[in-house]
Amino acid sequence: MQINWSNSRDVAIAFLALLALAIPFLPIPGDHEIRMYVRYHTHGTAPHAFSTYTLHSICTVMATALAYNDPKTGQYTRISCGR
Repeated sequence: MQINWSNSRDVAIAFLALLALAIPFLPIPGDHEIRMYVRYHTHGTAPHAFSTYTLHSICTVMATALAYNDPKTGQYTRISCGR
């Protein structure tokens, strides 16, 4: 039986890519729950805000990934990670 190395390599690369994407959401020893504050404003509406509890690592990833500010339209998304 002959092993197709191309398929094995593709599977290994896909596994590593999925693992890299999952790392921020894996439980980290010593990680603690915090309150996440979200403020956003969309065109034509008043600013909105809400808060929820989540792990600090998840809040940090979301704050970085969802940061948005458009000075032309005044639309924004801000996430603060506080205790």
